[in-house]
Amino acid sequence: MGSQRAGKHVKVVVRTRPTSDFAQDMVRISEDQKTIQVHVPKNADGGFINNQQEDWHFRFDRVLHNASQEAVYDECAGPIVRGLLDGYNGTILAYGQTGAGKTFTMTGATENYKHRGVVPRVISNLFHEISQRPQLAFVVRVSYLEIYNETMVDLLETLETASGGGGELTVVEDKNGSTHVKGLTVLMANHEEDALSFLFEGETNRSISEHQMNKASSRSHCIFTIYVESRSRIESSEKVMFSKLNLVDLAGSERISKTKTDGLTLREAMYINRSLTFLEQVIIALADKKREHIPFRQSKLTHVLRDALGGNCNTLMISNIWGSRDHIEETISTLRFATRMMCVVTTPELNVHHDPVALLKKYEREIRELKQELSMHDTLASRSHVQYEPLTDTQKGELQKRVRGYLEREEEELEIVNLRQIRETFAAFRSLYKQLECDFEDVSARFGALAAGGAGGGVGGGRTLATGGLQGKPNFDDGVGELDGSGFGVGLCSSRHPPDRSQESQRINERNPPFPSPNPVVTQKTCVPTDDDNDGSGDFEGLPPLPIKTGQRLTGHVPGTGSQNAAHTASPNRADEFEVFKRSKGADMTRILLENKATLRDKKRSAKEIAERVNDIKRQIDDLKARIESKRFERDGNGATSSNNDAMVVIDEEEFGYITRLRELKQTYRDAFEQLRAVRGDIEYCTRLVDQCRQKLMGEFEHWFEGMYGSVPADPLGREDIHNVEDLMDIGEKFDKLQLERMSQEDPDSLPFYNARKATERRTQKVVAKAKRMATQRATATRK
Repeated sequence: MGSQRAGKHVKVVVRTRPTSDFAQDMVRISEDQKTIQVHVPKNADGGFINNQQEDWHFRFDRVLHNASQEAVYDECAGPIVRGLLDGYNGTILAYGQTGAGKTFTMTGATENYKHRGVVPRVISNLFHEISQRPQLAFVVRVSYLEIYNETMVDLLETLETASGGGGELTVVEDKNGSTHVKGLTVLMANHEEDALSFLFEGETNRSISEHQMNKASSRSHCIFTIYVESRSRIESSEKVMFSKLNLVDLAGSERISKTKTDGLTLREAMYINRSLTFLEQVIIALADKKREHIPFRQSKLTHVLRDALGGNCNTLMISNIWGSRDHIEETISTLRFATRMMCVVTTPELNVHHDPVALLKKYEREIRELKQELSMHDTLASRSHVQYEPLTDTQKGELQKRVRGYLEREEEELEIVNLRQIRETFAAFRSLYKQLECDFEDVSARFGALAAGGAGGGVGGGRTLATGGLQGKPNFDDGVGELDGSGFGVGLCSSRHPPDRSQESQRINERNPPFPSPNPVVTQKTCVPTDDDNDGSGDFEGLPPLPIKTGQRLTGHVPGTGSQNAAHTASPNRADEFEVFKRSKGADMTRILLENKATLRDKKRSAKEIAERVNDIKRQIDDLKARIESKRFERDGNGATSSNNDAMVVIDEEEFGYITRLRELKQTYRDAFEQLRAVRGDIEYCTRLVDQCRQKLMGEFEHWFEGMYGSVPADPLGREDIHNVEDLMDIGEKFDKLQLERMSQEDPDSLPFYNARKATERRTQKVVAKAKRMATQRATATRK
């Protein structure tokens, strides 16, 4: 695990809220955009002796005055996102008084793509950077946590795909000291649109209230976390990098005398101010190098952000101030806190873990390579017969024969070639020893049984055994040979090998034949129908009529039914009837629609090819620009300029070729782009033409369907969708489609943002409609 730096202070950026009454005489920003001077004149009511401080001087990493959202992202989040993909943790906090613009800085306005905040831009840039690194495989997951009145709430728990525990959320620590929230929903985001949908879903679940200083004041601290896992696609490396980025929107500090809050809002403000006080105490303790104990566990906020505050993380804080004269005291307090935050030192470290499966494959590969090296070494040393692979069964059998020969003195010595052979030799010795031990036990058992039999039979007991009399039969295995005079049986059969009784079984079967086969052969008689089965009226005469599928038209007479049933017609299926209509009355319009669709497909294919060519030319232009810039850098370093006052630049032939080629590529790029614009115009025209043809075809089908069947009611059982035909778009859908087409032409990068916002709006509308429907049902049940 490598360290990015030995230690670095937390970067602090100050952003001023744009306001028309900015107190320029009291708050002054230096030209280098790094220093803020605050001057507050003494109050005349303080008397002649007044020690009130008038001037404050603060210096930060950057001061963004009246800056755009894009400028804030480039200054604050860009380097942290690149470090996130490299394996370093990151945290961005927004701190300030209520109404200073923290939520606008972090989230922005979801209604306007250009005013989106740091979090949506981080998501967009993250997936853009991932697409620029095809050699790595990335997995992105997100979570959204809210801390409301010291209670942790999962903002993504309302999603159907949420996999959280559903119980109380708790902060736990691992063996490395890192913290995570147990039970928090963590969802995988495969695309930018997925991550934005999760963000917007969480935004709809946040706790927001209104007071005098802010109409949409956040009443909780929110932490949107992005987890990134990456590994190499090219190398079979066991290294896996894990990193996370915390995007924290802190609730604003409030003065009750200004917000005029009461009731629940007052209680929320008390919790907010208390948690921010605990945060400040942790910052002060971290800035003091003599402090041994850091009170992280005083609040849920500091406990969750333990890694970000003085841990393994690239931390940046955006301090939002409201530079109005009425809020000068809160501005000074915010700048003081930001100064203390700059004293905190973090140690970002590369988070590298090893995949055990990949690590095992690596070890196997190394073992295989080492074996190959040993084989080469043995070949050079004239020991090519030595092998290091496990012995086969045949080789083990050969080794056991050699060991047996060594024990019987047929071989004088055993050749030792490697350690594996020594182990197998000892294993062969063990096997032989076990076999001899078993044989000895069998012989001992036989001797004991014979001794017991001889004692029971008296004198001549061995004779009795030899004749096979029943009286002298011992209680052990029968002998298969004659007994010698000492009563030792030659060739005893062990009980583990019973005699063959196949002949006896055959004799028994001859006396008692077996049962009949459970599957007897079927005779021809079983296939001949009886008189009851065949009345001479035909094979299919007595069968019932086939059931008619719902939606089929009955045109013929069904045997065995009356005329009324024959005239009955089931409910027609609109989808089937639409197919019939397209082959009959609507054949011409269907043909025109298909031709227009084919033209539209050709235009889209052509636009795709031209776009690929435009992108390829753009990449060549960027490459040439980089080369020209490199040449200019080398020329400036070598001082290749003339000595006259005009300072003419002298370029070599290679750079001149680059410039000429760049000019040609730019012209080609302009021509191709104009061609692409023309093709896109044709696509838009063809799309409208296809929509018109489709609408006309649907209108003619509706007229034809009513003429054929009249008004057909819907299926009350819902067994089949009788409206399974392509529906016409309503006004809202047409507007959304036109808006998407316009955005795709103006700014294609904004499509995931608007698609995610639309998906969240539709999901919210479904939830509201479901709640209203349930409320109506409950009210109806109550009245009944």
